[in-house]
Amino acid sequence: MTKKINVLIDLPDFGIVDLPLAYTLATETNRPGVYLANCKVLLKAKKLPGWLHSPIFSIAYTKAADESGYMVSVCTDNTATNHYHETMLNIVSSYIKRKEDLV
Repeated sequence: MTKKINVLIDLPDFGIVDLPLAYTLATETNRPGVYLANCKVLLKAKKLPGWLHSPIFSIAYTKAADESGYMVSVCTDNTATNHYHETMLNIVSSYIKRKEDLV
């Protein structure tokens, strides 16, 4: 099921950016405790901010062995990144984690 959220990100030099985002969250059937969020920024190409390297990315939440929390990993199509893009990915991963109540 696709879910939609708006993520507010306060970026130096850009102010508060409102990113509409769609994502699906699935569990890895072969790997219990692993959740994969496939995400897409819902802006038209001409409205995408220049610092956003890819509007499509994935976030994996892997439960720690002692179940004390999750390790978060991000995968994008681009090898390049910048501080603004990294900040956006960190904030989006926190939004989804809280929305899905992954504790």
